[in-house]
Amino acid sequence: MFRSTTTSGRRRPLRSALGMVAALAIAVSGLTIGTIVSEQTTTESASAATAAGFDPGNIISDANFYNGSAMSAASVQSFLNSVVPTCHTDGTPCLKNFAQTTPKISAVSGRCAALGGSKMTGAQLITAVGNACGISQEVLLVLLEKEQGLVSAGASADTKNKPNWPTAYKYTHATGFACPDTAACNPAYNGFFAQVYAAALQFKRYQASPTSWAYQAGRNNAILYNPNAACGRKTVYIKNQATAGLYIYTPYTPNAAAMANLYGTGDSCSAYGNRNFWRMYTDWFGSPTGGSSPIGSLDSLKAGFKQVVVGGWTADPDTTAAIKAQIYVDGVGKASVMANAVRPDLAARLGANNTAHGYTATLSGLSTGKHTVCVFGINTGPGSNTLLECRDVTVSGGVPTGVIDAASAVAGKLTIRGWAIDRDSQSATQVQVRADGKTLGTLTANAAKSGLNAAMPGYGDNHGYSGTVQGFPAGTHTVTVHAKDLSNGKWTQIASRSVSQATGYPWLAVDEVASKAPGKLLARGWAIDPDTTGTVRVHFYLDGKALTSIAADQTKTGLNNAKPGYGDKHAYRLERSGISAGKHSLCIIAINQGPKNLNASICKPFSTPTGSPKVTVDQAASAGLGAVTVSGTAYDPDTTAAVSLTYTVDGKQVATGTANQTKSGFDSSHPGYGNAHGYTQKLTGVGPGKHTVCVVAKNVGGGSNASTCKSVAAATGNPTLLLDEVSSPAPGQIRVRGWAIDPDTAASLRVHVYFDGAAGVSIAADQAKPSLATVYGGFGGNHAFSSTFTGKKAGATSVCVFAINQGAGDNTEVCKSVTVQ
Repeated sequence: MFRSTTTSGRRRPLRSALGMVAALAIAVSGLTIGTIVSEQTTTESASAATAAGFDPGNIISDANFYNGSAMSAASVQSFLNSVVPTCHTDGTPCLKNFAQTTPKISAVSGRCAALGGSKMTGAQLITAVGNACGISQEVLLVLLEKEQGLVSAGASADTKNKPNWPTAYKYTHATGFACPDTAACNPAYNGFFAQVYAAALQFKRYQASPTSWAYQAGRNNAILYNPNAACGRKTVYIKNQATAGLYIYTPYTPNAAAMANLYGTGDSCSAYGNRNFWRMYTDWFGSPTGGSSPIGSLDSLKAGFKQVVVGGWTADPDTTAAIKAQIYVDGVGKASVMANAVRPDLAARLGANNTAHGYTATLSGLSTGKHTVCVFGINTGPGSNTLLECRDVTVSGGVPTGVIDAASAVAGKLTIRGWAIDRDSQSATQVQVRADGKTLGTLTANAAKSGLNAAMPGYGDNHGYSGTVQGFPAGTHTVTVHAKDLSNGKWTQIASRSVSQATGYPWLAVDEVASKAPGKLLARGWAIDPDTTGTVRVHFYLDGKALTSIAADQTKTGLNNAKPGYGDKHAYRLERSGISAGKHSLCIIAINQGPKNLNASICKPFSTPTGSPKVTVDQAASAGLGAVTVSGTAYDPDTTAAVSLTYTVDGKQVATGTANQTKSGFDSSHPGYGNAHGYTQKLTGVGPGKHTVCVVAKNVGGGSNASTCKSVAAATGNPTLLLDEVSSPAPGQIRVRGWAIDPDTAASLRVHVYFDGAAGVSIAADQAKPSLATVYGGFGGNHAFSSTFTGKKAGATSVCVFAINQGAGDNTEVCKSVTVQ
């Protein structure tokens, strides 16, 4: 994936300079012994690499690779200064002098923290990326050198060595990220910051999904010697994730020729990337895989009942196996425990598969007072034991301790909870609750309080107290809790809190005052007197006159949350009928129960419903020839009675009615009015075409008549044909009589008459028929026809009459049989 054939055969003779940097850092910082050990591990005296020390399956340990705090910015800067004491350049700065304004990069979950957004030196940038991504600054320095020779660029004054001076290209492609052997570099990752960050993020991606890549730790892997596949492969058992990451990043392993000339070139099948990484790391920072002392930390010290609980982690870079943590108290060995507890937070430091290095120990039998606790990581292999840290801790004893977690007062009752411990005993003690020095009650601190033993190790969780005591006075007072010292019976104050108890006139709330139906009144809300948890009486005055009084004793969910200690049963609800139409004022008075004889009152205006009727037309549609059906609802806000309706078609009144039919659900949407406000009406006498149908509701009370209109298309289609008579009034005669109307027109139709299937005659249906004008007023009365046909042969004859269609639809046919005389 990335370029790997940089040979860079020069030895890095920087061991003595590096040792001087480390010594100077220690000398001027005033570090503790534990910190000095850690710093010495970080800047271990290096030694020249020999090919015999190279293990292709374990190029670098996870502990060294994923140590994001391996070097500080000052240490990186000192290192760069020692590599290039004097910068030789044609103008491009050496890395020790390089600086760049970095873009702000958001955090990548599980990979790298947010960073950037400021100007940084090269050393600061390398340190920040290492910290953010959990990749060793030593690793990043070696990566920059083995890819572009950027760390040492400019070290030589020889102008013949100008190719090894710093160049823009080297910064542009600093870590070789997105620069494959088979194609040009991807410009999206150009630039020093982009290269360093992208490489670190990529290594974290490898670590986060180790089974998603071609090369994996814990198995044999067939790895190419060279981009030229003809050079063959080597089977390598990769022992850890850091080594797997190096092979994914630079997918070649050195052949024998490359290893035979460790600081030079091999043959045409040699590749040098991972060889050079191991060699440069060894030259600069010592063994990449071990040879160093344990690392770790003392994370927590919790003092408890004659004991201290110690927690932290320790690991030896020489092995992924757990090592021992030895713990000393006041210089005397107290415990030796295996640091083998899983600590997921160590994944970024030690690798995802190397997190079982946590330790905890309970050091019991300690006397009260101050103690010094020291923890050592016990070395395995090369190196020596490491003092992780010494820390002072005080094992408490003597007077009791505790807290008030919560306290509130309502109507003379104080409710309180917390915990109390006699430091000299695991037994439950008692607490006195006092207000302004006066004892109100005694409670036993023996209730379970989750997490108490974790905070106070050895005492257990059963030291909680809670209860309600009487006699708390109104106003604000100092509440103190006193715990009993079980050794001498004395009471010791352990906690105090200022607590206020409300007093005064009632709290009154009005949630609603409304009239939602004629003559109806609804009032609801809640009332509490702060001086009592009992029920308050609420009086109602309508327009200045006493209406009624009720108890505020109904349940209002959530009221106790708003007013703790009083409960939910303080709501009121009043419903009244017979309220006169118009505007009104309702005053609600909560009657005081406490010492201050002040009632609480709120007045609210309201009006009974009034206004013009409300009419809906839910449906209006053709109901056959000359007819329309209309339906909906209508009501007048001033009354629950049914309202009168008038129906018009194109402005002409055609019918009247009453909106008194049952309409399911109407009362739900119009509370108090009932369901009997629906109507359905068939309107006749409607002519062809579109019409405007209006429903007009007659007003009762305030307002005026109201109407709602809809456009309706009359019936269309085939003509309507009726034969009133087919007879033989005399020998050789047939009389045909009837009427025909086409719904699409008021004009008269032609009617065709056929005898025994033979073409007959065409006559006009334009004669007057008074009843048609009555039933089908919109079409008029002139749609009848009557004709007598002569010269017909005696006997049975089939007579078929066709009304000839004028608009949409087909002709209409009616046939009858007649016996001709």
